[in-house]
Amino acid sequence: MNWSHKLADNLAVRIHSANPNHSVSLPVQRYAIETIILNTIIIAFSLVAGSFITQASQVLLTIISFLLLRFITGGYHFSSPTLCIATTVIVYNAIPILAQFVHSPYVTFAITLGSLLLCITFAPQGKRAIVKQHQIIKLAGGAIIAVNFLVMSPVLAIAFFLQALTLIHFRKGGNSI
Repeated sequence: MNWSHKLADNLAVRIHSANPNHSVSLPVQRYAIETIILNTIIIAFSLVAGSFITQASQVLLTIISFLLLRFITGGYHFSSPTLCIATTVIVYNAIPILAQFVHSPYVTFAITLGSLLLCITFAPQGKRAIVKQHQIIKLAGGAIIAVNFLVMSPVLAIAFFLQALTLIHFRKGGNSI
């Protein structure tokens, strides 16, 4: 059991024992609390780091766009919360820096198109929905990405592309599905 799971379990048990007749089960409370803890840490650390590199508004745009697409389409999860936090904070702060090197709208268009193709091919990832809903999820994810064809933001293009990469899933042995 990792540190975030232990903390969430401790809080969920206390909340549940205060009101044992509550309709939400202990495992559901634990999962929700752990999600809130991890996301709060990631967002806070990302914004603080973004402030140090004077890119807080661009980091915020990255966080919102990345999380919106991830909420709809799913994506790869690290097994370690510490690795998740560190990787996510680094990625959220690297995206605005990388975006400064994208000077051509053609590059932004190409990255956005790549994101759209990855989303349509691999979404949803994880236990997102029943098979009937897969096309709706692909369409919703694609629509979110397609907004960048109008906005042409390098930050959005890179954020969407990196999130779309987390949709690629592999079977054992390295063969893609």
